[in-house]
Amino acid sequence: MANQSNVIAGPVGRTRRPRSAFTLIELLVVVAIIALLISILLPSLSKARAQARATVCASRISQLCKALLLYAEDHEETPPFMGRGWEDHDNVIGGGTWPDDNPISIELWARWEDWIMPDMPDYWGLAQEDWPDPHASVRNGSLYRYTRFDDMYRCPDFQRITGKSQDTFNYCRSIAGRKYYLWDEAEGQPGSPWYSGSDFGACGPIVKISAVYAPSAAWILGEEKWDTHIAAGPAGFSPPTSVFVPGGWMASDCMFYPLGSLVGQYHGSEVDTGCPEYPDGTPVPKIKRGTAAYYDGHAALVIDPMPTRNEQPPDFFGFTDPESQLWHVLNWFLGMIYSVRGKNPPLEGFIPT
Repeated sequence: MANQSNVIAGPVGRTRRPRSAFTLIELLVVVAIIALLISILLPSLSKARAQARATVCASRISQLCKALLLYAEDHEETPPFMGRGWEDHDNVIGGGTWPDDNPISIELWARWEDWIMPDMPDYWGLAQEDWPDPHASVRNGSLYRYTRFDDMYRCPDFQRITGKSQDTFNYCRSIAGRKYYLWDEAEGQPGSPWYSGSDFGACGPIVKISAVYAPSAAWILGEEKWDTHIAAGPAGFSPPTSVFVPGGWMASDCMFYPLGSLVGQYHGSEVDTGCPEYPDGTPVPKIKRGTAAYYDGHAALVIDPMPTRNEQPPDFFGFTDPESQLWHVLNWFLGMIYSVRGKNPPLEGFIPT
């Protein structure tokens, strides 16, 4: 008789075999394999996401740049930049006039620089508890009819950070939006109608697109760091800023603490800045890159030329010391002037006496 010990009677006309199951050991092995695969894949997925955000950032700032160029096409090649780009909130409110031959108040210039949003000085002065302000919107800016997209004004990595003092934008125009008259030129010296009391030169008329000497090397926009907005010094710097949204006009790439901003450090792996070490031998820390757009419309990752402006360097005013950070950023600044002007500024005479 056939052995039927493994056959179990079932419904009429059917038989079924005993159901096999995973043992605990087998389940643990599967779980361990899945955990191992996740640990291997997660860093790659994280890098892929970061790369995707960097790509989106480059696309946004490039599109914003193209909107500026379209605006300029409609306005005799003139971008919508108005102010000089280095005043802070305290200097704007109740400040002086400029230029000498057409005494318009500094505050009025700041209000005219409305391509991001109108009445920026009021926006800077808002207390944090007064946010959000319906008026403080890029939709009210003069550039919005060329952009039609609120997120075009900010980096996706900037959007992911919580606790910022403002969430509206972090793409800012370059201070080179106006022609910079050098300290060895008549327009940059006392007696010139453009002179503004600075021994470093003077801002002149708005730079037209066709007048830029090297459009592929000159910034028109840059992204700023989340905690140091709009050409303002870090909160711990002396003297500290007195407003929640610190800042000068919509301008980045300045070279000094009170005048300067930080290029955003969001993208890619950490890289060497190329800055010399501090005079006390402390190395300058590695940083990530930010994104900038240029007068020819392309975007690229860039390194902040003075990456540790969050900290007060041991030798901040080391203009003439080749081992100082400021010497490094000074040469970068002069190169930017050359890209716009096509004239190499002289190093001698730069330092006021």
